[in-house]
Amino acid sequence: MCPDATAHDAPARAHDHRPTSVNAVRIRLLIPTFAALMLVVGVLAGCGSTSAPHPLVMGSDGTPAMSVMAEIYAGALRNSGTAVSGDVVIGDDAQLLSMMARTEVDLFGAFTGTLLAGLAPELAPTTSEDTYNDLNRSLPQGVSVGDPTPVTNAPQLVVAISLATSTGVTDLSGCARLPAGLPVAVTGTPSEATLHVLADAGCRLGPVQTLTDVHAVVARVATGTAVGILSPLQLAAQDTEGPAGKVQSLPVPEQSPGTSTPAGSAPQSAPPVTVGPRAEDLVPVYRTAALGSDQVKTINKVAGEITTADLATMARKVQSGAEPRDLAVDWLGEHGI
Repeated sequence: MCPDATAHDAPARAHDHRPTSVNAVRIRLLIPTFAALMLVVGVLAGCGSTSAPHPLVMGSDGTPAMSVMAEIYAGALRNSGTAVSGDVVIGDDAQLLSMMARTEVDLFGAFTGTLLAGLAPELAPTTSEDTYNDLNRSLPQGVSVGDPTPVTNAPQLVVAISLATSTGVTDLSGCARLPAGLPVAVTGTPSEATLHVLADAGCRLGPVQTLTDVHAVVARVATGTAVGILSPLQLAAQDTEGPAGKVQSLPVPEQSPGTSTPAGSAPQSAPPVTVGPRAEDLVPVYRTAALGSDQVKTINKVAGEITTADLATMARKVQSGAEPRDLAVDWLGEHGI
């Protein structure tokens, strides 16, 4: 405990029979008092300098995948020498952004399309690049995003391999060749935007059937009598030895604009136009003032290593009872982060 700076008594003056001026006497009396004050100031300054830096606080939406990502980001920062709290704050994107504004959360993982929809619902980008750029422009002041990872959670149409083979459908552009009216198996409620996009791609979908979980959706689709809407992250978490080995997703094709080239002229190059659901790429969202450049580089290293299959596998293990932190430690060790 630091001493009280007011509890000092001047020592008694020593007897000296030599003649002494009044000023000399005053100086001799003040020297020990001044020294004591300087000692107190030094001790108090020492008390202030021993406080540890505020540890970074991770956030998560509480799902198995995001719980793992929170621990991966936390572990990567710890391994680089940054103090990180052992607690993870749970909330949805809006709640975590609010807590970030109050400096209660410093970093959390999010999917670009979902986060953008909450911040700027009037925007409707589809490509990964456009969605990321729009998100960057829409973030609150003092909030930034790191490099996007290849982990995607964008909804995709899933069909039985046997059905895709018999109809010759390889991607979403051939959706019109699927039988009309096939039920759409989902978990939860699909967004109207996703259903509209699939209809615009030529899909002639039947009624929506909500099933209990992803495994039930995959099993239903594997029969060839229904299609499903799942994300690559959801599908990758399934055991391919089961029904998941009998289904495939229809990827979004990249199409060039339908412009004709006059005869005899050189073909004009144009950027590809992607038609499909909005991109949902995993990114780290962080409080700008909380992370320095070295810490940002650390979390961006994760983006260069994590894959959809990696995260799906770890999420499946969490569902089976594994601890997210243990899985994160193993993953970080395997990838040298």
